[in-house]
Amino acid sequence: MTAIKNTPIKRVARSQDNPNFIKMYHGNLEIMVPRKIFKNGTSEFNDEEMEKFLSIIKSRYPWLSVYALDEIKKGAVEAMKDHIERSKTTPQRARDYMNSGKNQEALRILEEYLVDNEDDADAWYVTAEVLFKLKRQEEGFKAMNYAKSLPKKGH
Repeated sequence: MTAIKNTPIKRVARSQDNPNFIKMYHGNLEIMVPRKIFKNGTSEFNDEEMEKFLSIIKSRYPWLSVYALDEIKKGAVEAMKDHIERSKTTPQRARDYMNSGKNQEALRILEEYLVDNEDDADAWYVTAEVLFKLKRQEEGFKAMNYAKSLPKKGH
């Protein structure tokens, strides 16, 4: 693949199709960051693996400065954070909104999602939870009862 000049991390992270690497860019340089440099699918570094990765980068691109290597580390973290966020299901994102007190936003994304995914029981359970938090008990009970009527995933 060719490097895309000035490609924002957010745009790049949308197309993460390799299960072992996260793609990022440092200027025109496309860098495939091994996911194993992060602890258990988080954006927190595994220090030993990070040092190995930086050693490889230094040997391949000896002209990179210490500052550039720091920027690559920061870019890797941002790419991984974005990838983690994009990997979440709609119900998971809605829960994140609820946990940060953004109940209306949680309900909005759930309602949009349920238009095309009305058989997703998890989404209906989260919707019920949001409705209860919004003091809309009757609607919350309806959503919960509907969720209970749906078949469980994998059955």
